[in-house]
Amino acid sequence: MKSSTLSTITMAVIFCFIVLSIIAYPSEAYQAALDGLKLWLNVVCPALLPFFICIEILIGLGVVSLLGGMFKGIMKPVFNVPGEASFAFFMSISSGYPVGSKITTDLRLNKKCSQSEGQRMLSLCSTSGPLFIIGAVATGILGNPSIGFLLAVSHYLSAIAMGFIMRFYKRDKSSSGSLYRISPLRDMLDYRKRDNRSLGVLMGDAVKSGVNLILMIGGFIIFFSVITAILKISGVLNAAAYIISSIIPFVKLDQKLVSCVIVGMLEVTNGIKECAALKLPAIIQAILVSFMIGFGGLSVNAQVLSIISETDLSFGLYLFLKLLQGAVASFLTFVLSASFVKLQFMQESYAVLGRSVSAPYSSFYWLDTMYNSFISMGMMLTFIMLIGLIASWQPLKSKNKRQSKLTV
Repeated sequence: MKSSTLSTITMAVIFCFIVLSIIAYPSEAYQAALDGLKLWLNVVCPALLPFFICIEILIGLGVVSLLGGMFKGIMKPVFNVPGEASFAFFMSISSGYPVGSKITTDLRLNKKCSQSEGQRMLSLCSTSGPLFIIGAVATGILGNPSIGFLLAVSHYLSAIAMGFIMRFYKRDKSSSGSLYRISPLRDMLDYRKRDNRSLGVLMGDAVKSGVNLILMIGGFIIFFSVITAILKISGVLNAAAYIISSIIPFVKLDQKLVSCVIVGMLEVTNGIKECAALKLPAIIQAILVSFMIGFGGLSVNAQVLSIISETDLSFGLYLFLKLLQGAVASFLTFVLSASFVKLQFMQESYAVLGRSVSAPYSSFYWLDTMYNSFISMGMMLTFIMLIGLIASWQPLKSKNKRQSKLTV
């Protein structure tokens, strides 16, 4: 039997099982969908929607092109990708899943990168956003804003590690290009000139794009919430957790802990919610959440699969590296946790900047999450701008020296 035929039959059986389970357990499926809707409406939407709208406006104004131009001299020697990858990377770390994958796909379709470069970019530029990590996860779900920075640093370092590993992937199949730019500011102005939309049209398009993206995310959260509930009710989740906890040698794993990880591998938000409900030490909780965010869950990876299906990029290699990224992120969280515990000023800064978290799904819960999201966005954009200025200063200085020598 051909693999495509087997895959089609398997998918048909799985979705028939889902439909029959929804029919068999209508009230439980309805409640799961409602819980997913509440989670999206009260946590994810207020944390991400303002950022999606603002980042679309920044793209139209050319600000993100300015940031990308500053880092063109770094991307090629460090990650063996073209300068345009800097734009995808910054959009990914600022907007989150699956924006980086979408930009990588667009660059590949427009032949701005080769297949091997696109595969490298896909591993480097597939990250969660800081507002989801710090706002929705740390502040909204875990109720511990001070752990957000640790999760964010571990997550982005793991993505950079994946990008560096992938720089050796098909090294002989890369396009050549200059490491230097004419001017990042000119890149910004040129992009704005090409865009040529008025501010009113730009804001309208930003709102439309942000709403469409947040609705898609909400749909996946609700859908996988129902799937998770079905797996619990049918006993499939408990059976899988029991089997996994039994076959792993030398370690006695709690079945609830294994179940939590399985849920997180299905949909990261629901998995983190399950993890927050367990009475675990803070470090164990942080390690598990770090893995879930690094892997992204099948919900996010299904989005990536649909996006890159138009290209020749390999989803299998991407999925393997996402599993590896989750493991690396967990390890980094464990290693860095001791250092972050000593940095008491980090917790104090969050106590000053962040408001106390309201009771889950209260009237002002969304307002608290949105407030922390805007604070986090300002901190992250300021950090990126400073690093970009430092990174672009030395290459420009070296280029100017060479030009002055040639003039003499």
